[in-house]
Parts: sequence; C-alpha cells; structure tokens
Amino acid sequence: MVVINDLPNSLSRAEALRDEIRAAGGTALAIGGRIGDDDAARALVEGTIAEFGRIDIVIHNAGVPVGRVVDGSELVENAPATGMDLYFDINVRGSLQLNRAAWPHMVRQGYGRILFTSSAVGTGFWYGPTGYELDYAVSKLAVFAAARQIAAAGAEHGIVANTLMPWAFTETVNASAGGEETELITFMRAPLQPEKVAMAIAPLLHESARTSGEAFTAGGGRMARVFLAGTRGYFNPDVTAEDVVDNWDQIIGDTDSTGALLDVFEQSQPREERLFFKTLELGHTPDLQWIASQSVKDSTRSAAG
Repeated sequence: MVVINDLPNSLSRAEALRDEIRAAGGTALAIGGRIGDDDAARALVEGTIAEFGRIDIVIHNAGVPVGRVVDGSELVENAPATGMDLYFDINVRGSLQLNRAAWPHMVRQGYGRILFTSSAVGTGFWYGPTGYELDYAVSKLAVFAAARQIAAAGAEHGIVANTLMPWAFTETVNASAGGEETELITFMRAPLQPEKVAMAIAPLLHESARTSGEAFTAGGGRMARVFLAGTRGYFNPDVTAEDVVDNWDQIIGDTDSTGALLDVFEQSQPREERLFFKTLELGHTPDLQWIASQSVKDSTRSAAG
C-alpha cells in the first residue's frame, strides 16, 4: 500500500505512478498538496489513515532542487535572502511538518520507518551552478540534524529514522541542468538510475531494520555511511594561543603515510559531552579505546560517565 504526494499542479505525475502500481497488482493512492503547507502535510497523513488505517513508512522526498534560485541571493556574500526561505520552507519545514503529522500514529502503533532526503552538498565545500551557494547546502545539513534527533526520540517507540544522500539522474536533475545534453549529463544518465538508489535504501525501511540515526550516500550501485567525526585533540588546562599553534597537528588529527586519519571517532553530542568531562577529570584526553566505548546515541542525562 503506497501513497504518493506531488504538488497540485503536478498531480498527474503522482497519478501516473499510482496507476503503474495498481497495474502491477499493488494498492496506491495519489494525494496532491504542497508539503510546505502544514494543512497539506496533515491532510496527506489523514488521507493515508482514512484509506489504509495506519502509516508505517514516511519517505521525505519532496524538496526544492539545486538551481531553483539563481539571482545571486543564494551566494555566500548575499545570503540569507528570499531563496533561503524557499529552501527551508520545503526542505526543512516541510519534512518536519509531515513528520509531526505522522508521529502520533507511529507512536501509537509502536512502529515506524522514516527516511529523510539530504544531500552530500550539506557536507560542505560545494561549488554550485552560480558559485559557493548557501541556501541549498544549509537546508540539507539541517535535514541531517533533524533526522538524528528524530531517531533518538523514536527509539523507545519502535521508530527508525535515517537520512539518504542520493546520487540519481532524475527529471529534476535534468531540469536543473537546463535540459541540455552535456557531457556530464550523458555520463550520469546510465549509471545513476533512481532504481539503484531505491534498492539500496529498501533495507532501511524493512520491518527488520534496526539501524537508526544514520546517514547514507547511495547511487550507481554504491552505498556507504556518512557520519560526523572528531579527533582526540589536544588538552592543556592552562592552554595558551601558543600551545594551540604548537599542537595544531594533534588538534587536526594524526595521519599515517597514506593520509588516513588515525585518531578519529564518530561524533555525537552524548559522546562529546562524556569526552569533555572525562578529559577534565583525568587531566588529559582519554585514549581511543575509552572514547569508542562511550555510546554515540544514549543521552548523558540518563547514563553514567
């Protein structure tokens, strides 16, 4: 049972997919609405509940694509401007409004699978169509942070939430490129089929899925986890600016001959808080073994240090 959403003026696309699913023997419903409108988000969930009686999976795939705002307001020297509002309205607020509408139903049934759509662009250093653009990148990083928080809140209710950073050639990508058959577009078209992304993420939405609060890049047959990392760093209770300069390599992180970082660990607020207070207690930074033994996801408010 599938519910497809699209903008009211593009509902024919959702209806075509609905008909395709039905023709294959499935059950599907198409509901129009702009997900940035709270009433539309609620109506989408209410329509799903009315038709099927429950909601098990939410895929937050609606979004404003790269290239929608190209008037210069999206650039570092001009943002934030009107473009920032547009990207946050759909990419962030829209996702959260839909999540808010679905949340009580998932909590009540003790089950839910949620997938947010972010982008590798949110990890930074991205040179967009007009330069170093802020709007799209910042909105996509916000989605990553939201998914982590929602995963933490959903754990006790059987709700799993993750983030997808897809690589796929779609109509939207083609339109963002101006519809021109450039060398890059030709290269992307064959290997970056959307179906390959769907196959990669299907296990995250299955009833057996237990991984939650993670981000994954997927496309062209490759799938990998994307995460925040920290280094052991440098500690001196009487630190000076000169100390920082002298120990900069340690702060940045030691590397081996291949350039691989040697002393990094997955970062999260609970782990960072434990590390911070343990360092103060010991008078030096604990070793990686101790850091790795600290939970990434369990709140420090309810766990012993």
